[in-house]
Amino acid sequence: MEKSPSLSEKVYLSILVFLAWFALIFQFYLHLNSGAAAKAELLIRFFSYFTIDSNLLVAICSTSILLLKSTSIGKFFCKPQVVTAISVYIIVVALIYNTVLRFLWVLEGWSMVLNELLHVVVPFMFLIYWIYFVPKHRLQWKNLWLWLIYPLVYTVFVMIRGSYSDFYPYPFLNVTKFGLDKVLVNCVIITVLFAFLSLLFIGIGRRKAKLNQVMD
Repeated sequence: MEKSPSLSEKVYLSILVFLAWFALIFQFYLHLNSGAAAKAELLIRFFSYFTIDSNLLVAICSTSILLLKSTSIGKFFCKPQVVTAISVYIIVVALIYNTVLRFLWVLEGWSMVLNELLHVVVPFMFLIYWIYFVPKHRLQWKNLWLWLIYPLVYTVFVMIRGSYSDFYPYPFLNVTKFGLDKVLVNCVIITVLFAFLSLLFIGIGRRKAKLNQVMD
């Protein structure tokens, strides 16, 4: 039987769920009404951003834990392996944006607010959730390989679609501008980042498990 979330966990998740869905829905509205392309194209482009997809995973995961814990989808998203994988994805979003992409665009008004929510606030809050509320003792080194599937599938999708649409959601994936060789190098570097963070999170979990065994 799944343990019900504590009051503090429920309050924290409620805030996280609200902020994540607010940012995603409002950003979707602004994006779809930007006039940058046809509506159908803008719809596809919106879900072509790893930032959006990862924040969507955070929103679905947090909502499932908060409201649907006894359901099959809730039980799936309650798994420490799943929460940890999503934590890695959203932290990669924050790291890459704040170290590589932040100064490429000048944003104002709601766009700036939503940008901070999606790239800083939600990632940081989900990391805090993982630190304080997620049991980590069952994490295993082999989890790494499953966790890398999502970024790999995403990259393949972007590369294939970009080859005929010439739209690449991030500059470092732009084959037209930088060439395939340079983009592949960028992909390898990002994959190493995913792997490093995954192993770091797993290592933290395994160390905590050992400490618990010693204390027992």
